[in-house]
This record gives sequence, C-alpha cells and structure tokens, in this order.
Amino acid sequence: MMRFFGVTALLGCVFAANAARAGGFYLPDRGVRAFSRGGAFVASCDDLSALWYNPAALAGQKGTRLHLDSGLIFYSLDFNRYTVPEVGEAYAPVSNQAPPLPDPSFAVSSDFGLSRFTFALGAYGPYTGLSRFPEDGAQRYSLIRADNFGVLLAAAAAWEPLDGLRLGLAPTLVSLRINNTLAASSFPGIFGGPEERDQDGVVQFLASDDFVPTVVAGLWLAPGAWVTWLRGFELGLSVMAGVSFDARGELRMRLPDHLYWDGVTLDPETPEVSTRFRFPWVMRGGLRYADPGERFDVELTVVFEDWSVFDEIEVKTLEPAYYRNVPTIGDYLVLPLRLARHYRDTLSVRLGGSYRPLPWLTLRAGVYRENGASPDAYYSVAAADAGKWGLSLGAGARLGVFELDLGYLHVFVEGRDIPVSESRAVQTNPSNPEGSISIGGGRYRSFYDVLGLSLLVRVL
Repeated sequence: MMRFFGVTALLGCVFAANAARAGGFYLPDRGVRAFSRGGAFVASCDDLSALWYNPAALAGQKGTRLHLDSGLIFYSLDFNRYTVPEVGEAYAPVSNQAPPLPDPSFAVSSDFGLSRFTFALGAYGPYTGLSRFPEDGAQRYSLIRADNFGVLLAAAAAWEPLDGLRLGLAPTLVSLRINNTLAASSFPGIFGGPEERDQDGVVQFLASDDFVPTVVAGLWLAPGAWVTWLRGFELGLSVMAGVSFDARGELRMRLPDHLYWDGVTLDPETPEVSTRFRFPWVMRGGLRYADPGERFDVELTVVFEDWSVFDEIEVKTLEPAYYRNVPTIGDYLVLPLRLARHYRDTLSVRLGGSYRPLPWLTLRAGVYRENGASPDAYYSVAAADAGKWGLSLGAGARLGVFELDLGYLHVFVEGRDIPVSESRAVQTNPSNPEGSISIGGGRYRSFYDVLGLSLLVRVL
C-alpha cells in the first residue's frame, strides 16, 4: 500500500509548465502586433518581438529602440466529468477560477550607427495562463492548481549583407518555474472506495531550472531587390532549437485524513526531486506581400512545433526518501518513475495583415488554425490541448517617437466529449494500480482571451 505516496508524490512533475495549453504548453503567439495579425509575423516583424519570431527582422529596424509589451491572458476551461461505474457518482461540473495573468516583456535594440548591423537585448516569456480548480472537485486527480512561468533572456545580432537579404541569430537562456498541486488516492482495494475524500492526499511540486540555453536563427528575403516584378514580396524563415529541462525542487505533501495514516511521516519532510522533459524545436515560415505605397500588407505563415518530443517525463528523488512507521510495513522507499504523455506534433496556418488608412494609424487583423497536441486517450484537465481557431484585431498609432499598439485575440478551442471507456488518463494510485479508475472521460469546453498593450519608443 505504501507505494501510494512513495510514487504518487512524484506525479506532480507530470504537470510541469502546463498552465495554458495551446500548441502544447503555451499560446505560441506573443506580442501585441504579432497576435493582432493572428501570429502571421515572421516576414513582416517590425518590432522587437523579432527576438521570438525572426531575429533577422531586426536588421530592418534602424536607430535605437525601446519596447515594452504586455498581454493579459484569460484562460477558461469547463469540465463535466462523466460517471464511472466503480464510483457511481454524478459529478458536479468544475471551472477554472484563476484570475487573468499579465505577461510583460522588455527589449532594447540599436544599430550603433552601423549601416548593416543591429543588436538587441530582451526579456520575455511565452504567453501562458493560471489554473485554479476546487480541491475536492471531480478534476482533483488531474490538477488542483498550476502556477508556472517561463522567462527567456535573449541577445541578438542581425546583419544585412546586401539589399534584400537579412540574417539574424538570438542566443537565448530559458528559466522555468513550476508550482503544481494535485490529489492522489490511497485506496488499497480492501476498505473504502476509490474516490473517498479521506483517502486522498494532496501533493504540491515546486521546482525550477535556470538559464537553459537555446537559440533562434532567422532569415529574411526581399527578392524584389533583385527581380523587379517580385517587388513587394518578402519571405521570412526562423527556427528555434528545442530545450531539455532538468528541473529540481521539492515535494510538499499532505497525507490522507484516514486513520490508517496516523503516525506515518515522510523522511525527509520535503524530499528534493528532479524531473526531466523536453520542449520542442519550432520552425516558422512566412510569405508576405507589402504594398509598395506602404498602405497595406498581408502575410501567410506556417508554424511547426515538434511536440512529439514530449512523450515521457522522468521523475525521481535526488536522495533516498522514506515513509516511516507504515502500519504492517515499517519504512518504505520513495521510488523513481517514468510517465507517458504521448503528445503529438502541432501544425498551424496563419493569415494576417495590416491596413494604414492614415499616416499615423494602422489597423490589423488575423486568423489561424492549429491542431491539438494532446491525444484524446490522454486528455485531462491537466492536458487539455485540442484543435483551435484564433481570431484577432488590433490598432496602432504613431505619435512622434512613440508607437502605441492595442490588440485582442480570442482562441476558440474545440470541445471534447471523451467516453470513460476510451480514456487512458487514470487516477493516481500506484499502490493499487488495478484499482485506479478513469479520470479523463467527460465533456471539455475551453477558450482563451488575450488583451495586449505595447509601447515602442524610437530613442534615436
């Protein structure tokens, strides 16, 4: 029976960085101008979010610039779990009650008076959201709370060796903070039931991994510089390398209230643990047409994300940890664990553009379609990434050296109705795996809203 917490305590790791779920773990579009165009911003990138989308675009941004950007992310998820035969309970629907999350960024760039080079520094994070669900709700074995944040520190250089050709490179350091809480069952199959509250324990997993290296490389081409009839067409390509995390931290646990657990302690009280997993490499390609008169532009972008690398998570204690004074057993060793997730690669198609009705005013709009990373068999509140449609609008105003942008993005997430018999997402109960019951079967409805504000200042 004591395999229960010895293993289930580690299961908090499975939800690492899993707060917003679009394109795997995060909304792939960030930056007000970018998401206002539906993420079609690889060839047309004209602000310092080029650090994320295409660092080659920095070569077209002359002078010295300061860029402040923030998105406010609203994440909605409603889950109505279907009744499972082993319990027979009619579950009450649950909803994410987390507040919206502000996600700011800052960047500065300068050409230092050079005609062919631009350099930039920036700090930003992928747009993500928060999760808050009832501790005793029907979803508790998947997730109770998720507060996870990523920060990227980038230094970039862009070069324009000749008119119509730009190259860029942005070495980047990624830091990740994980804070997740879930419930686990200690039902032994002998007494009680598989979902009795007094046999639930609560596990909180806190971990971090700092300054993990990656790189974004970009290319920008304007063939009209060499072929007259191609004037106005531009091509942007970029690749972001994958990231391998080895996050380390500690477990905090509240043992079940059942009398069987009286006198049981964990040694050490907060074991140190690690979890290993990978984030994907990302490839972006955009084809743009820009009106030579600078009145409008339109871009078609395709984005591929290699989420199939997130197939398994390895979790283990850094030093031996034991449960002491277990009835009829004595002491029990906390065991390492490998967890299957079986994510799939994602592909999205994005169409967006801008129109300038006045010299100082720019209007933007965009749309995109993206498939989901999480297969139905492993779908749960903690991995609710289905196919989605995004619609966006935005506006920008230039006032002297200041450029102010506003944007709104709504993401329609496809609903999922997963029969209990088809769900392989099961309750956490390694002490009695035969008694673990399905927790993923149910009705899922979700969407995202993002509001954004951006200020770009041309210092020189």
